[in-house]
Amino acid sequence: MNKKSESTKLRPMTFFPPFIILSVFVILSVVNKEKFLGLINNINNWIIANLGWAASILALAIVIVSLWAMFSKFGDVRIGGENAKPELSNFAWFTIALTTTMAAGVLFWGPGEPIAHFLYPPTEIYGIAPQTPEAMKFSMETMFLHWTIVPYCMYALPAVVFAFMYYNAKKPFSIASELSPLLGEKVYSNRWMQVIDGVTLFAIGAGMAGSVAQAFMNVSGGISKMTGMASNPRLWLIVGIVIGAVTIATAVSGIQKAMTHVSNINVYGFAIFLIFLLLFSNAPFLLNLSTEALGGFAGTFVERILITGASQGSQWPQWWTTFYWFSWMAWAPTSGAFMGRIAYGRKVKHILGMYVGVCASISTIWMILVSGTSLWVQKSGLADLCASYDRGVENVPYDMLEALPGGKIIIPLFVILIFLSTVTACNSNTIAMAGISTKGISPDNPEAPMWLKCAWGVVTMAVGYIMIATVGINGVKIIANFGGMFAALIMIGATASLAILIKKHKQFDKTLTDGPATEQTDVASK
Repeated sequence: MNKKSESTKLRPMTFFPPFIILSVFVILSVVNKEKFLGLINNINNWIIANLGWAASILALAIVIVSLWAMFSKFGDVRIGGENAKPELSNFAWFTIALTTTMAAGVLFWGPGEPIAHFLYPPTEIYGIAPQTPEAMKFSMETMFLHWTIVPYCMYALPAVVFAFMYYNAKKPFSIASELSPLLGEKVYSNRWMQVIDGVTLFAIGAGMAGSVAQAFMNVSGGISKMTGMASNPRLWLIVGIVIGAVTIATAVSGIQKAMTHVSNINVYGFAIFLIFLLLFSNAPFLLNLSTEALGGFAGTFVERILITGASQGSQWPQWWTTFYWFSWMAWAPTSGAFMGRIAYGRKVKHILGMYVGVCASISTIWMILVSGTSLWVQKSGLADLCASYDRGVENVPYDMLEALPGGKIIIPLFVILIFLSTVTACNSNTIAMAGISTKGISPDNPEAPMWLKCAWGVVTMAVGYIMIATVGINGVKIIANFGGMFAALIMIGATASLAILIKKHKQFDKTLTDGPATEQTDVASK
């Protein structure tokens, strides 16, 4: 134990800046709530007014470069060299890939978001009247835009760059490796690595805060439905304390290894949930609606991904589409490093095919069944989900399920899925954040100090609660915008780096001259 303590040291310039910024959110909200609200709203309004266009262009660029890589000669490059063999079976790889990306957010927004667009479509942009057939089709088109190919390209792109640079170019296990084809060796200097990892910490911390905030509300909605308790900030706080305590306890105790088995339970739970919806909703309606919505999504893809609402004076795109782009970007650099690491032995085109093809297809099926059922329940009159949304978006999934035969039985399963999805995602990210904050992490010494895990777990949970308790559901979007704004800088570099690798990957690939790839070891962050 003493040896481990001596070999791991805090990286001050990586840890303190993002931790202090997130802590200021907590302190200021307690000391002066009005000043806190004014500050975050001003910052968020500035992001929306000045950076929405950049997020839209970057999202489109990520999709284009990802597809270019898949079908280019670079797509045939094997991660780790031609003799590298995958360490995971195809099924295990698929399971991990899906559970890494399909977290609690899809359980929260899957039923609720389509009702939001059905009830409050951007009439000023598209001329669509609320609660009309046109609004219903628009809702499904928007779910496909926000939850399928675009987010999975955002996850896959840094994964490919990281995997190639780590295994083939034999660079350090650092987010800096996602930028090195563009910026060169200087990214591995002490200063650059601390800055890049510090930006990543703030981004993933803000993204995690937004994710747990959704979970607090969603679990509270289930408790409210089952017990009659009001879903309000007090209940959100109780739920938050429980989720936070379990997350931190598993992170510091070492039993997080057992949490990998929980992710398998999640997959089976997801399957049971989808089968239930297929059997007890209206499958022909879901398939017909989704088919015409997919046509509209494909036909207007470029227009919709780039819409900013400036000409109509509308902020709808910023509060929805831009929010999602920033939210995915907040997670992408860190998730990309993890997904790139487990891609050893795979070809680049297979990595992109798994995430952009297979996982995005599964997400499409999820939206067809979950979002489609939500709209069908509203259309059929089984429940007034528009009224549920106005009471709080966390009420929508439970009122939807209650309207279906046997729905009261499936509601507890839904709550358990949210809880497990949140804890597993937050557990791994808390450990990762503590590791990034520490010098000396390696396969032989993989654990960061316990106090760091506790610190990151507490501050992210606290920020998540404060944002929804003071701002409501828009607090989730505001904190995602904060994190995504900084992560976008890394994503710009990663996108340019992938474009460079497509054209010049042989210049970086050391496996072409060194023979079979040797086993990599993590290089301690400087």
